[in-house]
Amino acid sequence: MSKRITRREFNLLAAAGAIAAPLIAATLDAQQPQSATEKPPIKPLLTSDEEKKVNEEVAKREEEMAGLHRHTLPYGLEPAFLFRARVPRRRASAKSPRS
Repeated sequence: MSKRITRREFNLLAAAGAIAAPLIAATLDAQQPQSATEKPPIKPLLTSDEEKKVNEEVAKREEEMAGLHRHTLPYGLEPAFLFRARVPRRRASAKSPRS
């Protein structure tokens, strides 16, 4: 059965872990050789047409994002007022004759 630790012991262990974790990570990073961390960039194998389409889509996405960033949102409004969802049309219900 494991020993229960007190609140103070837990605080000491948590503080020691918070201090030790970055130090251990820094020493492990320093021990790795630099050539292993440097990798050549990966170039996807695309045809010129595919690459052109991808570049067009990326440019289109950047324009859309710039448009979104230009639109300022007031803090006091609810999201439902700003982003109106499309409400589906109600179907005309067949009225049944009442007996």
